[in-house]
Amino acid sequence: MNSMEQPSKGKTYLLVGLLLLCFTTSNVHAVHSTDVEISNNIEFNLPDGAQFDDVLNLTGVSTIPLKNASWSVVNISGVTPTTLLSGPYLTSVQPVAEDLFSWSLIVDVPDVDCTCYVEINVDEERRGKGGPGKEPQGHDLARLVVYLGENHHRPVFPHEIDHMSDSMPESLAEASDHATLLSSEFNISYPIVTAPNSGSIVSVQATVCPAPYGVCTTTPLEVDIPFTVSENELLLAVDPALIQLEEGVWQFDFTAKDALLRTTHSTRAIFLHDTQAPTISLTLDSVVNESEPVHVYASLDDGYVGAKYSMTWSLEYENEQRRAPLSHEVVSEDHLLLNLTEQGSYTVHLSVRDLAGHLETASEDFTVLNLRPTARISIEGMVLSDNGRFSVDLQEEWELNASESFDNEVVDYLWVINDGRSVRGTPTLDSTQLSEVGLHQVELIVFDDDGATHSTVVEIEILGKESAESQRGPLLALLALVAIAAFVLVLRNREPSSPDLPKWNTSDSLISRGTGSTSPRADATVEEDEPRG
Repeated sequence: MNSMEQPSKGKTYLLVGLLLLCFTTSNVHAVHSTDVEISNNIEFNLPDGAQFDDVLNLTGVSTIPLKNASWSVVNISGVTPTTLLSGPYLTSVQPVAEDLFSWSLIVDVPDVDCTCYVEINVDEERRGKGGPGKEPQGHDLARLVVYLGENHHRPVFPHEIDHMSDSMPESLAEASDHATLLSSEFNISYPIVTAPNSGSIVSVQATVCPAPYGVCTTTPLEVDIPFTVSENELLLAVDPALIQLEEGVWQFDFTAKDALLRTTHSTRAIFLHDTQAPTISLTLDSVVNESEPVHVYASLDDGYVGAKYSMTWSLEYENEQRRAPLSHEVVSEDHLLLNLTEQGSYTVHLSVRDLAGHLETASEDFTVLNLRPTARISIEGMVLSDNGRFSVDLQEEWELNASESFDNEVVDYLWVINDGRSVRGTPTLDSTQLSEVGLHQVELIVFDDDGATHSTVVEIEILGKESAESQRGPLLALLALVAIAAFVLVLRNREPSSPDLPKWNTSDSLISRGTGSTSPRADATVEEDEPRG
């Protein structure tokens, strides 16, 4: 009996498939999405809010193959989502046309009471690469809010399910760049799903706090939000004046309550309340020398923390030519470092647009002064003073060097010899330029690119052979005289001193040569010239 029924069922499925193919081929187009969280490739035949008691029975269509699609039933009755049931495959998937598939999911859910959502997930790895000539497919996901059983039912914002998977707070870019501008009363709508027999929405509240960086910086305040409900859409009226919002980036977490006082989870919105243009202050030196760094700083204030701006710099010359800063001149978005080599008057312009679209401009003038060059002449590393003088022999090689001259920019050199001949474009002047004996005057003139000049003069005396010998004669004579004097001193120091000799003297009574008698006291003695006493 069973063997007879299987071919019959197969023929029935084939006939239904052919009929669906005939009716749907002309109206079906393949839709592909890449790397999106909620996909249009998978659709449910039932709207959000369907109720099931013991068996969950869902059907739908898909524009992508669902052969390996996984599914899960997630309980969102409480604060934390909990997966109740899951499976790696759908109950059935049937192709009904090219790139069109019919699917079904049948799951027993006895004794399950919850507000849940059913999720069908097909990721890239499970789907494969799409075949030859096709782009790799991204992430496909479809969700449907359902009510199982009779209890633990509550209203649901479908958007709140998306926030449940966010484990980190929004970054600064998400909090400010993608904020909704709130300058006056603003209407925002959210789809809402209400449980069967729960009545309509009776109130909407929001917890509000400044959150410039995706996190509340103060304690949130709870405010009532005016609303209307139309065809499962909740229309909210947000008035910054009514809520008394200051300027800034604000985080709103909305919740809605039904007639049975059951509350949705929160759904979040970021608003930017900004009604004024930013203020700009430029700081820089008003007068600088050429080739000196010029720091330009911009201070911005939009009246609240976390403000972001779009900034455009320009530099205007005195001839009204404008240019944007070069890449190496931009230190940061609010800091320029200029280095200008041309004297004149300049103007820095800055245009600032805030996130609300308000535009403000500021300008600041400054002057670049030309720094006069300084001429210096050196020889063998020694810098010569202005109007200095030195002597060299005719055969001697020498070189004057102007590289000690300085300026903030490139200079040009001009050597003027004896006011009659000049050499330009070289920083050196050597002995080959002067070959005549005598006194010569050399002037060095340096130029910068603005035409400013400076000069210095030195005198060079070139000595011939005779002049050199004549100058050496007196020097040799002086050296000879010094040598003679030294020799005489040496001889005098070497001459021996005379010794003291005794002298023979007679006594006062001389001996008479004619008498033979002598005085008894008369005697010949040796006396010293000076007593040694």
